[in-house]
Amino acid sequence: MLSDVSLPFLPEEIVTDIFKRLPVKSLIRFQCVSKQWKNLIKAPSFVQEHLHHHTTHQNPSLLIEHFRRNNLLNLCLLDREMQFRELENLPSIGSLMGVHVVGSCHGLICLTDYSINPPAPLLWNPATRDVRRMPVTLADFPVFGHFGFGFSPPKNDYKIVRFYGTNMIYKVEVYSLSTGSWKDLHFDNIKDLSIFGDGVTIKGVMFWYGSRRGAVIKGSDVIISLDLATEVFTVTPSPASLSHVGVKLAVCEEKLVIISRLQMVNSQGACIYFGVMEEGVRGSFEGRWSLRRIYGYDCDPFQLYVGTIWMNRIVCFAYGMNRLIGETEVKMENAEPKCGLYIINISTNERNWFAIPGPRHGYCASVCNYVESLVQIGDIQH
Repeated sequence: MLSDVSLPFLPEEIVTDIFKRLPVKSLIRFQCVSKQWKNLIKAPSFVQEHLHHHTTHQNPSLLIEHFRRNNLLNLCLLDREMQFRELENLPSIGSLMGVHVVGSCHGLICLTDYSINPPAPLLWNPATRDVRRMPVTLADFPVFGHFGFGFSPPKNDYKIVRFYGTNMIYKVEVYSLSTGSWKDLHFDNIKDLSIFGDGVTIKGVMFWYGSRRGAVIKGSDVIISLDLATEVFTVTPSPASLSHVGVKLAVCEEKLVIISRLQMVNSQGACIYFGVMEEGVRGSFEGRWSLRRIYGYDCDPFQLYVGTIWMNRIVCFAYGMNRLIGETEVKMENAEPKCGLYIINISTNERNWFAIPGPRHGYCASVCNYVESLVQIGDIQH
């Protein structure tokens, strides 16, 4: 028996190379084998090596936030084999009524509890079941806006950004996981802007889609960025004036991507706009856009809502998409008219429709990329 004999000796570098390829569930069990293995698995250097391997050598899953008639939070994952799996053991934070997903980064999911005013964010690692609720601030502004969650490599810190105001920004706060506290940000150059949707983060820079308040002329749409290290806002023009209801920012190959649902002129069909922002010579995002494409689809434009980019695919929420017809064949995995995902391969233009498991009546709220990790929410330090 294992308890009667010593473990066979293997150099630590070999054990590390094996362990970094394993899922988190297996590594958590292995911590009970020996103190040496437990210390190795919990070491910050191994946590980072495991995360790096899984983010660079494995495709992420797609995290899907969907609601049923009871309006309670439900989460499921779609893996690279296109198989759904319900995400169990949701955090014990009450009824989950009014809780929504802000985003995911390094295996951590940022949730927001809108049943509290101002909304209270919390971080959750589903793989380790680690949860931390952020402290509630006593803001003077009862109107809240949007959020953002991301990682700053220069600071080795995770940050949550919260806006107050919808048509106009009244206040901006940032929460640092390393300090465990909120602080106000200067926002003079964006105070007259409206923000649409939560942010996405690339290489330590967080982005939101916005528009100049009250402007209806062409060119009023903008991209708002925040360097999480310097905590300075920048505003750059959007590549096109797009519908605020149907526009999303996403990440594709570590570049900022804008995707938007557009209705085609003199047609009952619609299309999806796809544009990529290029980096400047020093790695800064300077507003040059390339690779603009249009993906058409033959259906009611209000049946489709753009979501994100996942594995070189555009992911949309689809409602009643059982009558899609197009130049490219759509593979109907389930023809029942219910909430599902309409997925377009950017390279091949292949279309797939997947019904989300669960009751027929429901709706999708958000989708984002997710990769499991050992990152401990309480162990973030400078």
